[in-house]
Amino acid sequence: MELNINDELKARVLKQLSDGKVYSFYLLSKAVEANNTTVKKNCNFLHLIGLIEVDKISAEESASGIPSYRIRITEKGLEATKNILKAKNY
Repeated sequence: MELNINDELKARVLKQLSDGKVYSFYLLSKAVEANNTTVKKNCNFLHLIGLIEVDKISAEESASGIPSYRIRITEKGLEATKNILKAKNY
């Protein structure tokens, strides 16, 4: 089955997050070599279907005073990633 460009990006995001680390949108966009807005939109979808968690850190909570996000993969996301990687032979 052929995947479209956004599906490929979602697979790359899941593969990157499967390392178990917590990412910001900025660091994740650099790691998957895509622009920040595109990564955010794709992450919003992955979050809606429960494959990743996106935690917002408010300006008040942030040491820098700038709001930020923490993105991590869920157990469901890890299982989906295994299936995707197996199917795509990544």
